[in-house]
Amino acid sequence: MTTGEAQGRPGVLEVGVFLAEVAMLAALVYVGLALPSSVIGRIALVAGLLAIYIVIWGRWLAPKAPRRLGPRSGLSLKVTIFAVGSMLLLWVGPLWLAIAFFLVTEALVVAAESQRRPLR
Repeated sequence: MTTGEAQGRPGVLEVGVFLAEVAMLAALVYVGLALPSSVIGRIALVAGLLAIYIVIWGRWLAPKAPRRLGPRSGLSLKVTIFAVGSMLLLWVGPLWLAIAFFLVTEALVVAAESQRRPLR
């Protein structure tokens, strides 16, 4: 535990995971804007993708979620969500962006979760 974590401040991994979550929101907006050809379709897809992500995160994965999943199932869902985000990026964007997003977000999430809570 670092000095910042002992004083209640987030550690480097926690900040990294937060940035990964923000990057996921940005990726969903990018995907929503890149896919449909009409403006209404783009707005609807962005709103739908963000709503699904926010509901899943808020209900089962947020630190103060009413029905927070256990360590293993929570980590599995986080890994799955970021993998789906990577696949959506692969669908609309360059290959390097999807691979970089996948590797960075998955590494951060797994490292932070394994440090935060035992996965037993």
